[in-house]
Amino acid sequence: MKRGRNWFVSKMTIVIYSQLAIGREGVQMTMEYATRTIYSEYAALKTTLGIIEVKKKRARDPLTDQSDRLLIVIEAKPEPFWTVKHYQVGQEKIVLHVVSDSMMDRWIVLNENRRAIHWIEDGIVLFERNEYILELRQRNRNLTNREQRLQLSISFAKLLRRFEDGRYLFLEGEFQDAFTQIHHALTHLARLSILEAGIHPEIVLWEQVRAIDLEIYKLHDELVGGQESLEQRIHLVVIGMEHLIQSKVLPGTLLLLQTMQEKGGAWTFSELMEHPNLNELRVDLGSIIGFLVKKGYVRTVTRPTKGVGVEAVLYEIA
Repeated sequence: MKRGRNWFVSKMTIVIYSQLAIGREGVQMTMEYATRTIYSEYAALKTTLGIIEVKKKRARDPLTDQSDRLLIVIEAKPEPFWTVKHYQVGQEKIVLHVVSDSMMDRWIVLNENRRAIHWIEDGIVLFERNEYILELRQRNRNLTNREQRLQLSISFAKLLRRFEDGRYLFLEGEFQDAFTQIHHALTHLARLSILEAGIHPEIVLWEQVRAIDLEIYKLHDELVGGQESLEQRIHLVVIGMEHLIQSKVLPGTLLLLQTMQEKGGAWTFSELMEHPNLNELRVDLGSIIGFLVKKGYVRTVTRPTKGVGVEAVLYEIA
């Protein structure tokens, strides 16, 4: 039987496509095998609680450290520990994070590493011991009241520090530096608003803010894209932020105020700094106390010291 040219072309096409498919499958199998060799030694350790894989979804994906895939190994260790290793398999880059469970707790509770929230929620579970990853996801979604108050307090403290620095620089006429500080302050205000809604801040923050707090989003839009001069834009945003900061005082300082109520009398500043509830606020505690005194939520009292004419300053709920 005579076969035409089209028959041979079709057959060749099928063969080529089959070879390409086998080639892709082979590369994929090689990648999966190579990935297993990287994490298998950790899976064999009794201290390993879980292993998660995150694959990039787009070019230069920030969730995967600009790599093609990410491996996160979580180990049971009492002290915070974190190390990172880089690997190359063919044309693909693999980044391995080895982190202690105590460090992972810090990332979740203190919101220190927002990418970790996505790793936990969206990653593929390669290995887990005693349903550790499942429990970690549940913990991430159901923070205790104290943990929620701590997150709000940290964001409020950072917000105050940046805002005060930005306003000072603005009044000094240092508009470029003032812009930087006020922009940071707006970011902390946005995160605070999102946390107040019971949601974790995303890496793509401002799209999230637009759906949750349009007023803050509009302030940000005015600061970065307004038609006025830089000085005028900063001035308008500072005025708007003063009102919004006032509305965030109670959620942002509840942990501190509740801690101060534990004691019948006044507190020295060092006593507040050393209280375990306020450990994570030590750097910015002075800003928060100063703000609360200025707004009338906290008052100062003085006590005599051994020094002639020298009085110690203490703080109590107004």
